Order: sequence, then structure tokens, then C-alpha cells
Amino acid sequence: MNILFVANEYPKRGNPTTGFPNYLYRVSLALIKLGHQPMILTAGNVDSHRTEQGIKIQTVMVPLFFGEKWQTGKYIYNAIQMGRILNRKIRQITKETHIDVIQFTSLSGLAMFYYGKTPAVLRLSSYAKTYFSSFQTFPKSQVKTMSLFERMSAKRCSVVFAPCKITADAFGKDCHRKVPVIETPFVNDVREYDAQFFDSHLKGKKYVLFFGTLYAEKGVFVIAEILERFLKENPDYYFVFIGQEYKVNGIGAARIIREKAGACANRVIISKALPHNQLYPIIREAEFVVLPSLMDNLPNTCIEAMYFGRVVIGTDGASFEQLITHGKSGLLCRIGDSDDLLEKVNTAAAMTSEEKQQMGKLAQKRIDRLKPEKAVRQLLHLYEYVISTNK
Repeated sequence: MNILFVANEYPKRGNPTTGFPNYLYRVSLALIKLGHQPMILTAGNVDSHRTEQGIKIQTVMVPLFFGEKWQTGKYIYNAIQMGRILNRKIRQITKETHIDVIQFTSLSGLAMFYYGKTPAVLRLSSYAKTYFSSFQTFPKSQVKTMSLFERMSAKRCSVVFAPCKITADAFGKDCHRKVPVIETPFVNDVREYDAQFFDSHLKGKKYVLFFGTLYAEKGVFVIAEILERFLKENPDYYFVFIGQEYKVNGIGAARIIREKAGACANRVIISKALPHNQLYPIIREAEFVVLPSLMDNLPNTCIEAMYFGRVVIGTDGASFEQLITHGKSGLLCRIGDSDDLLEKVNTAAAMTSEEKQQMGKLAQKRIDRLKPEKAVRQLLHLYEYVISTNK
């Protein structure tokens, strides 16, 4: 089967990346192993072709607007640019190569301009209406536009699916259609770890870890509210943040976090996003991981931390409950509740090594269910259904 994935971005391997490109990479590797041929079509700065571990990647140059002002207008312009240019390329590809099925991401509403005959499915990388409902990262007008574009994309696709039940239910209700859940597959693709960052900044330190994008929806400001109290009560701990930084009202997230840490700011370590070969040694050595998202979509961060047997503190009702059984394979706190988060963080800090190890083993057992040979077969069944019904 030839599968064409259409994406708004796909960085070269070895560069820091977000959850969606990681998903594409892992699914593509699994499809190749099962005898299928994936191809990724993505927007970029230049036209290019490359192959990475058997995955064919074609980048199409899309001129985008990068100004910091007029966020909603910028989003509309860039989404339309990407949608039109990528779909023009799809028409060319499907004329030259037989494609069995096309899978679009919901990001940027790329499928809005799709009118081809090849069967198409849409994967909900998020649903802006629920994911960005705090309006702290993006203005309300942009969130409404993003949500509209995502719903318009769904109209051009035969099937829409999501990684988690919360996203599937919310989107399905608004679009009046059934949205099945297919969980994100996971495989550790790192062949050799690079411990340079760990050795330089964290070796010999006892630390709690947050990793992911530093913006409000990931709960970093909920952590900021408890930082000084936690570090004062646990003087042997450091708190580590790793990820791409966003601004709130013109102020960088790192600055807000350091200011909230107060007198304990010297035990807060903040780094830009790191590639997996540098990030994984940091996850592996963390005492526990804190991921208090206001809303999420079965995040790769939680999956990766559980894979390494870490105790994860996630939020109940933000999709973490789909992975974590509270008190057994991890801990769950209330969304946006800093006092409850502090209680759970202190609970994790007070656990013995044996208790953490036991919880970590149960976490790893849950992630075993996301092995590609299980999760990707569900995706293949979906493709086969779409292809057969379109015939």
C-alpha cells in the first residue's frame, strides 16, 4: 500500500521536534516494516527530496508570513498558502504515482483544499477549540479560526480519527460524525544516546522534569505557581524545564518561571528543546516527570516518560487518564489546580525508590500496548475500510 502523509512541517531527523513529526516518523517506520511504502509531503523553505530510513520526504516551498503582530490574520494567510500549494502538489503526485490513501493532519486545515479522487483520512493532531481554550497562547479569534479550518478539513475526508477519546468526542460532537480512536504508536528510534547536556548540567543532581513546549496549555504556569514552595520544602531537588519557549503578553515563559521560583531560582534549570538522543538520557535519570497540561491529545511526552519507567504526574480529564491509572501506573491531579499539583508532586518526592520502580514498571506495561505492530495495524484496518468504501 502506498500512503501519502500531508504535513505542515517535518524537520530533519536529529533536530528538536514536536509530537506530530515524531508521530509521522514512528508510523512511517512501522508501515515500512509491515511492507508498505509511506511518503511525506510537507511545507518548507525550499523544494527538496530526501529519504530517511526508507521514508520518502518531499518538501514544497511555501512562502509564509512570520511577523509577530496580527496573529489571526497571519494564521489565515499561512494556512491558505500551505493548503493551496500542498494540494496542488498532491494533484501532481497522484498523477505520477499510484497512491492508495492520503492522510492529512488537522493542523492548519490542510485538507480544506483537497478535491482529489484518492481516498483521504484526517488525523486530529489537536482540536483548537478544546486545546487552546484558555486563550493564553493564541487570541480567541485565532482559536475560533483554527477550529473552523479543522472542521472544514474534515468535510473533505472520508474518515476522521483521533489519538484520544477527549479529542474524538469533542470534535465528533461539533461535526456530527463518529470519530474513532487510534492511539499513537511508540518505538524508541534512538540508536545512540548523547549525554553531553546531562553530564554538563544535571549529573549528580536530583531533579524533577518537565519537557515539552513552554506555553500555558502545557501547564507550565501551574508549575510556576508551586515552584518556590516545592523547592523550599525539598531542598535537595532541582526543577528542570526543557522545550521551545513561547511568550505571554510579550513576556517569555522562562522569565515568568524564574520569577515565580523566587529565592529558589538558582535550582531551576531551563533549556531550549533538545533532540531525542540528548533528551532521553535526561528523562531516564529524572526522579519523576510533571506534565500538568490544561488539555492534551495523548501527548508523546507522557508516552516517552512512561516508556522509561518514570513516575508521571498528569492531569485528569486532559487525556492522561487514558494512559495513567492513578496510584498504580502514575499520578493524576486536577486541571489548573496548583494546590492539588503541589500535593501530588510532594507525594512523588516522598515515594521510596522501590515504590517509584514498581509504578514505573506498570507504566512501561501500559506503553507496551502502543508497540507499532499493535497500534499501526488498527490504522491499516482503517485505511482498508476507507479504500474499500470509496471503490
